[in-house]
Amino acid sequence: MQNTVQMAHFSPKILLMTSAVLLLTACGGGADLPNYDEMQTPQINDRPTSLSTPSWIKMANSFRIAGDYSNAIRLYQNAATEDPTNVPSRVALGQIYQRLGATDGAIVYYRQALDLDPENLDAQLGLGQMMVTSNKPLEAISYLEEVAKKSPDNYRIYNSIGLAYDLEGLHEKAQLAYGEGLNKKPDHISLLNNLALSFAIDGEYAPSIQLLSKAINLDYSQTTAQRNLIMVYALSGEEEAARTMANTFMTPAEIEENVLHYNWLKTLSSKRRAQAIFLNLKSFPIEEEKITTEIDTVADTATKSQSVVIETDPKRQMLNDILSSEEGLVGGALSEGEVIISDNFYHLQIGSKATVGEVITEWDRIKDLAPDILSGTNLDVEKVINANNEEIFRLYIGNFDNNVAADEFCKALMDKQISCSVEILEALSE
Repeated sequence: MQNTVQMAHFSPKILLMTSAVLLLTACGGGADLPNYDEMQTPQINDRPTSLSTPSWIKMANSFRIAGDYSNAIRLYQNAATEDPTNVPSRVALGQIYQRLGATDGAIVYYRQALDLDPENLDAQLGLGQMMVTSNKPLEAISYLEEVAKKSPDNYRIYNSIGLAYDLEGLHEKAQLAYGEGLNKKPDHISLLNNLALSFAIDGEYAPSIQLLSKAINLDYSQTTAQRNLIMVYALSGEEEAARTMANTFMTPAEIEENVLHYNWLKTLSSKRRAQAIFLNLKSFPIEEEKITTEIDTVADTATKSQSVVIETDPKRQMLNDILSSEEGLVGGALSEGEVIISDNFYHLQIGSKATVGEVITEWDRIKDLAPDILSGTNLDVEKVINANNEEIFRLYIGNFDNNVAADEFCKALMDKQISCSVEILEALSE
């Protein structure tokens, strides 16, 4: 098997580690996306007229699987033009634009699909997720809870409802929603991570650490849970423990930058902390933060005063059962590494090894796990010296201009049992 490994050496850069949440976050779209004003009547030039709508969709699906979104969009639009009543093409277009972080475009196509098929669950869920992405939690909650009534066994809906509640600062309700999702899909990594973060945001660090430890034990390659565990230890005041865990795969500069970020998170109200973590925000207007903190303090007090009633709720009991069933789990040592630096792009970290030979062997293994996704993908390698003064080689792929596309590609890899994490990459000025 021929291997393509590009050895790269870079001057030290500082990046801010963002908590990976397995839901699309608000981001701008790519430069080559169509004008949203023209989306109602897609115009495709120079296309053959002999292909049927199913043929267009079949071809588009192939490009989509390969990650060639430009051609996939063009072919799905061909299908939509060929058959103005076709729903799957519009749902697929909405999902691609969602992956690319083009929120407005995704909403246009999801609404088109729902105009044709008001009960289409994929379009309903996608539209609800776009409300979350747009930081419209109350609108999302109202909409998604109605969707959940129609499809009560769909755990993804409860994941999105939980995120919406967290963004609104209603963490108790968020935790119940995540718990409901875990009741439908036990051991689901995304739900475990988001529930753990919700507890940490609300200042309940013990159950957060417990859940993240479970996620790590379920799949030790899950760098998302490992990174979140470091953050939770830092938020809980155990900074030295966080530093110790980070030493195995972060450089000293990276550790210091992340500790600064964690300290900033601790100054926020719980609502703002949730928005910063789940939407990957790095700052808030000072005036707005002061006002929001006062409002959130009142809201938090009111919510806490109802805790006795909530504890008797059957859903709360179910959530407690989920937690109690995992007693005795402890956090493990961390591995894996960060990603390469580039000018404001996103890359996917898929591992770290001690030697180049191990890198090549690991890359062959990973390609065998996901040949359809990684076909034509090159591996880049970065050699760094970690905080323990050990030489390691970091494996990374991809070059995304927004974190939504990177998150979705990473999710596809994790579905294939491939370790993956996403980082924003900010180049320092010379």
